[in-house]
Amino acid sequence: MRIGVALVVLCDIIIRWQDIGAFFTDNGLWPTKLIANFGWQPGYWSFHTLNGSYGFATLLFCLHTLVALLLLVGYKTRLATLLVWIFTISLHNRNLFILQSGDDLLRLTLFWALFLPWGNALSLDAKKYRSKPKHFNIATLGYLFLIASVYIFTVLLKNSSEWHGDASAIYYALSLDQLRLPLGDWLYQHPILMQYLTKVVYVVEILIPILILLPTKNKWVKLSSVALLLLLHIGIGSTLYVGLFYIINITTALAILPSEFLDRFKFLALSNFEKAKRKSFTVLKYGTNTFSALILLLCLVLNLSYMPWYNYELDKPVNLIVNTLRLNQFWGMFSPHIMKEDGWYLHEGYTSEGKLWDLYYDLPYIYSEKPEHLVKNFKSDRWRKLAENMQRDDYTFLRPLYCKYFLKKWNKKHPKNKMESLDFIFFQEDSDASYKTKPIKRKQYCFCTIYDGK
Repeated sequence: MRIGVALVVLCDIIIRWQDIGAFFTDNGLWPTKLIANFGWQPGYWSFHTLNGSYGFATLLFCLHTLVALLLLVGYKTRLATLLVWIFTISLHNRNLFILQSGDDLLRLTLFWALFLPWGNALSLDAKKYRSKPKHFNIATLGYLFLIASVYIFTVLLKNSSEWHGDASAIYYALSLDQLRLPLGDWLYQHPILMQYLTKVVYVVEILIPILILLPTKNKWVKLSSVALLLLLHIGIGSTLYVGLFYIINITTALAILPSEFLDRFKFLALSNFEKAKRKSFTVLKYGTNTFSALILLLCLVLNLSYMPWYNYELDKPVNLIVNTLRLNQFWGMFSPHIMKEDGWYLHEGYTSEGKLWDLYYDLPYIYSEKPEHLVKNFKSDRWRKLAENMQRDDYTFLRPLYCKYFLKKWNKKHPKNKMESLDFIFFQEDSDASYKTKPIKRKQYCFCTIYDGK
């Protein structure tokens, strides 16, 4: 799991690096001066906000890459894990509006890994271990609960008729052109199969946590949980554009594999698992277990807080701890309802002479028709998530920021065809039953000029 998580972190850095100027600098669409005004909670922190320059952001990305590489090879694993976790929190807090559930899972897995022995094999650190340590402590239970809670609470939140009535959840999910991939196009043409798969997904999400938390040493039980999890997320990732979400879910569950699985590769472990006595620091051991138990209880309360029947709220000091450690988590993927507000964006540019230009497609006329493959319009899932968030009524503040950034970027890239203003428009197409859609609504999200976009 350590190797897989490190590779995921490195992939995530590479993907984000392509848009470092847009998402993580003051010249982008989310400058540091605005960070504390929207979405920021007491206890949040980020050293990415100390300086908004491109050079500083690049430096932090380089350091993040370095510590991720140390984690990959298992050198000073405990320290490397701590540093990767810290850098990940800082990066996530720098721009909250391009995050998805997979980011929460990755961040929380890194937290629990601080207390797990994932540097004892297949690592450079493994050379110093002469014994195979026991792998169970309270942190192990916390890790198992984390993976199980993703499915426990998404099932508990799936209380709509789309899951329990007409089984239309997958139909509505695949009706979103901004998400649907080519294999999803094929599946979308088979309504009976989609209904069947909706029921299968629900049952699988019930079985996975049961098999994970079942107190048994039977290796086939654990293998079954990983197999079901693997099939579920390969299905999601091959039909819907969810970025690294499905890869993160698969990777962070690798530690559930029975120890016999790793023993097959012990020749790679750089360690001989001979019996030897190891010193035990009782005070540290019990202190760690006590702390892990408290965090585990806190994570349970955090998840329960999203249940409509649970009325308890955490006190401010406790919330401060949650926000500082970034234990925040919500596993409401495609629940309780599936999003039905689909659509596409239009970038109408105007020159100082009033000439109209389509800035997105770089055309001397406006292409307002629905794109044939909408999902191809997104450079990465981070842009897709931003586009999805801009549709939300509580995130309207993102629209003028994006509009100004896009206009400024266009003028810098096209000095001979500068635009004086940009009309940022969204065509909303809501999904309905039986492959129908509601009338398309043209919504003006923002109008900005070169004067407020400079």
